[in-house]
Formats: sequence, structure tokens, C-alpha cells
Amino acid sequence: MADTSNGLIYGLSELKFKDKVIGWIDENGLTPAGTSPSFLEVKAAQVQDGPVDTILTDPGSDAFTFNLIQLKAENLVDTIGGTKGSADEWTPPTNMVATGKVLITATSGHKVLIPNARLSRNGFQNGINLQNVLALGIRLDMMKPSDGETPRFTIYPPGASVPE
Repeated sequence: MADTSNGLIYGLSELKFKDKVIGWIDENGLTPAGTSPSFLEVKAAQVQDGPVDTILTDPGSDAFTFNLIQLKAENLVDTIGGTKGSADEWTPPTNMVATGKVLITATSGHKVLIPNARLSRNGFQNGINLQNVLALGIRLDMMKPSDGETPRFTIYPPGASVPE
């Protein structure tokens, strides 16, 4: 199927981690948090107008941060682990890091599949006050899939089928 959209990806409709919707994310949605590639500039004494070559020293990374504002025990367990008690209380795990597949659905209809994402705690955000709601900050890193061949992420246009 040909992509008939205008190619603009906007609005966060849903974020699934390990095939479960993880709850409401604040109005800022997903904020890019990766790093740019780094290069070593190779300079020669005989060339005065710039480097003669560059060598990639760090390929950079792709990541997002977001603030989970729906702090229900079930959402927290599904996102970062821990345990849900009989009174729906949440006890965090010792190490707040979890890995699994992420599927981002945008309001524009686009979907971004990340087969090997790592979610890690990024501290509390927003505070407890009457100006905002407390959130758990989460960092989403796009890790290399274990097969070594699957891409770190794939963007699907509106209406396209996303593999399971």
C-alpha cells in the first residue's frame, strides 16, 4: 500500500510496552533524548582549508523521554516493574529498568515499532502541587535487537500493517 499521508508524524495516541498500554503520558508526549554522532576530524599540515577526512567515533543513539502521569500500580508494574499489592499500592523494584517491544501510535496514524526498547526511571517530574500532577519520568532507549539484523526502529505509515 502506498503512503498517501503528508509524512508529518504528530500527536501521541498510545504507547504500548510489551503489548500493554502503559497509561497516560503528559501533554509533552515523547521528547527526543538521543545523542548525535561524533567524528574525529583528520587534519593534514598540507591542507589549510579544513579536514581531509572524518572518522566516526560514536554512532550516536536514538531515545525519547516522557512523563507517565497515570501512576496506577498496574501501569507502573507494566512499565518499570515492581509489585502491585492487594490495596493497589505499588512497590518499586530495586532496579527500575525493563526491556521489551514498544509500539508508538501517533494521532497522524503513523506507528513506530521499536523491537528492543529499554525503559529506565528518570526520576519524579512535575512535583506534588496544584499547578501540575506528579509524574514518573521515563527514558526510552532504542537498543540493538539481539539478532543483530533487525533495525532499531521502523516507522509505518497510516493504514500499514505492523508485524507482531
